Amino acid sequence: MAIANIHGALRRAYEIALDVAAENYPDEWEQLSPRLITVASWVGYDLDGRSDIKWSDTLFTRLKIQVLQLQRYVKLVDELRRGVESKRSNVDLVHLLELLESRLALAIKEAEDEIEVFQGGKKEGEAPLAWAEEVRRIAKRMHDGRELRLIDSAQLLELIDRALGLSKTPEQRRKLIVLRAEIANHGLGMAHTHVRLNAVQIHNAIRKLIDMEAAPDDPAHKRSYIAKITKLLLHVKPVQINFASILAERTSAKRLFMIVAKMLKYIDTTVPVRFLIAETETPLTLLSALYFAKLFGVDGKVDISPLFETTKAFERGIRVIDECLQNPAFVAYVRKRGRLCIQTGFSDAGRHLGQTVAAISVEWLRLKLAELMRQRGFDDIELVIFDTHGESIGRGGHPEDFRARLEYVASPVSRQNFAQQGIRVKEEASFQGGDGYLYFITPDIALASVTRILEYMLPIPTDDVESDPAYRHDEDYVKEFFITIRRFNEEVMNDPAYAALLDTFGGNLLFISGSRPVKREHEGLAQRVNLTHPSQMRAIPHNGILQQLGMLANTVGGVGQAIARDPERFQRLYQSSPRCRRLLGMVDWALAFTDLEALKCYVDLFDPGQWLSRAYQAKDAAAATELRHVAEHLEGDRVYEKLAKIYRVFQRDMLDLREGLALVGLPQAKISDEVRMDLRLLHGLRIALIMRIFTLTAHIPDFSDQHNITRQQLVSKIFHLEIDDAMRKLNTIFPKVEQIKFEGDFGEAATYVGDWHQTYEREHQAIFGPIAGLYTLVRRLSSGIIHTVGALG
Repeated sequence: MAIANIHGALRRAYEIALDVAAENYPDEWEQLSPRLITVASWVGYDLDGRSDIKWSDTLFTRLKIQVLQLQRYVKLVDELRRGVESKRSNVDLVHLLELLESRLALAIKEAEDEIEVFQGGKKEGEAPLAWAEEVRRIAKRMHDGRELRLIDSAQLLELIDRALGLSKTPEQRRKLIVLRAEIANHGLGMAHTHVRLNAVQIHNAIRKLIDMEAAPDDPAHKRSYIAKITKLLLHVKPVQINFASILAERTSAKRLFMIVAKMLKYIDTTVPVRFLIAETETPLTLLSALYFAKLFGVDGKVDISPLFETTKAFERGIRVIDECLQNPAFVAYVRKRGRLCIQTGFSDAGRHLGQTVAAISVEWLRLKLAELMRQRGFDDIELVIFDTHGESIGRGGHPEDFRARLEYVASPVSRQNFAQQGIRVKEEASFQGGDGYLYFITPDIALASVTRILEYMLPIPTDDVESDPAYRHDEDYVKEFFITIRRFNEEVMNDPAYAALLDTFGGNLLFISGSRPVKREHEGLAQRVNLTHPSQMRAIPHNGILQQLGMLANTVGGVGQAIARDPERFQRLYQSSPRCRRLLGMVDWALAFTDLEALKCYVDLFDPGQWLSRAYQAKDAAAATELRHVAEHLEGDRVYEKLAKIYRVFQRDMLDLREGLALVGLPQAKISDEVRMDLRLLHGLRIALIMRIFTLTAHIPDFSDQHNITRQQLVSKIFHLEIDDAMRKLNTIFPKVEQIKFEGDFGEAATYVGDWHQTYEREHQAIFGPIAGLYTLVRRLSSGIIHTVGALG
């Protein structure tokens, strides 16, 4: 729906562009084929860190995207044909439009048959041989009928050009020109295809071929690995594959290249596929990907794109590109494609380095890349930069407006620098997940969003942006400023106390959303993941937990320390540097939703002393007993010391930040006092509910150890809000059973009442049910915090 609305907005933009062109260039406007914005998707194609997407899902998704786009084309052609028929004046054009319509309808029917088969891959585990036979049947049909398949958009463009030659009214011609532009830009799919893997998956696929036993960047082996892959690239010969090859392949990287080969062969041979590789930190990754692209014969239609997001990647990114641009095989590949593609990330970088450091690191990478391309003689090559930030503040989604959002990731200075170096740049930005789709959720909103994007991206910045002191005489101070922030965040990430804070409730404060596991390494884990290091957790739940605890640490963290090093100089830089103000605008927003006292309250939930104090003050003996039970359990859990330690780290930093920002008149009121009080109320209510859950655990009866869990372990689960799992275990240990009655004469009377009469109805009503109900309220309050903060991620 979102993508369709973007296309609708683009169609309107094309119409406006053509209207203006017709007015200014009446004899030439029909030659135009606007190419303003492209739309891409990796939904169903992003296999980084997940095992729940089968290869058939990827192919099914690509076919579905094709059907949806062809249906859009059919609708426009049908409207045109009906309009021409109603005038009864142009029979030849009607026949041509009928031909175009039938060509599209046949392609849709073929794709729908194939969708039905590949969708059956969901049942692969039930009857793999039966499904494989279905794949064999449809694959043979696809192969035998390939010559007649609609796989090249040039076939449609030729028919449209013929229709333009027959068309006699400006309205008809304008619609045909718009359709021509849409097909030229997006071919036979509603969105361009971005597949994605992790660098580790590429390394696993190449390992045996180059005898890779050490890490790919091991200094003792790196050169020999590069030499071996270079030799492979010089002698590689494309191989023939079929769908049986995909069915049999177990290496994810090779299988994905095979799927791409089939997409290009049977679905759309004209539009290239982007092959994104996460966590690229060595040239071996890109050269290995190129080897597989050549092996499966798709190197002419695949754009291999490294993702630079980790600390190592930012440090090595330019060197990785430079080494590849000195490799003969990679140089030939880039020249053949006519473009160099990279991807930059803000999510993992934002939590490891700090969000503002991630943004400035991406900018430094862009500036160095322009210089490198000019020095290496690649300034005639198109550069594609895909900035993959998320929707939340912690993932690089600037909340102010579209200009701020786009400026944050694609700074005016770097854009102007590319223009001065003569390098053509295609800028791409991501809109991710449910909150990302909101910008395109209705036709009007989509048109507004597309318009704002065009307003920023079409003009090259002409202001004297290079006079910004952040790039000139204050450059050394700026580097030291962001290095300080980076060190703070790296120290926090490596502090076991920070892992303990994230793992206190894990993702259990939130209803489960998204389809990826919370933890990186393994699938199918609970929402709390027993972290040993925060890097084990994905960026989205990481940021979601911070928002729920009232501390947007990876955006505001370390900035206070950086300012405190030289407050007066910071004040001068902030007042004179637009770039500095844009970056710190993110901190200003994050501060609006950060509440140090709320964080303190969540930490104090695990303070045994606080519970003992309440027990001492309690007037009711039963209440005092409940409170003492909580204190005794927390005493054994020993988590409070770690939480208090990390709280003090943030407390000191926030003191510095408050004093430093006061020098420049920040923080500004980004939210009203009413919203701020609502947020505090949500935190307060939720803390009260959690406290009640804790005290109810005092009434859970003891039970035997035959259930593979002790009472203490079960209570610990509840204290960390693993309520769903705890309830399942309690339902097993204390089942609600119907009383068993055996009627009739058994020969003798019985006065004994056995266990079959024992039911745990009271425990369920008084303890287990209330805990589960309170937990539902806890998560509903979390949803309120989500909507107040303004981002799900």
